[in-house]
Amino acid sequence: MATASENQPAKAKQVPDFYIFENAANGVKSGKPAGAAFAHKTGKGFTFLIAGKRYAAFPPKARTAVQPVTGEN
Repeated sequence: MATASENQPAKAKQVPDFYIFENAANGVKSGKPAGAAFAHKTGKGFTFLIAGKRYAAFPPKARTAVQPVTGEN
């Protein structure tokens, strides 16, 4: 009997847009890869994969300027 994973086609491995490297405690680059970053599917953000956990980062939304209240009529 075939399992469900055998019936599904294999996903193509996605190439990261950026690689994340770990730095040593004294700031020396060790070159040890720590994760990867991918452009997010929606919006202008990124999805980070670090130590097996996924994180998403997006730029802050634009805020409308609040007009100061004056005491003049």
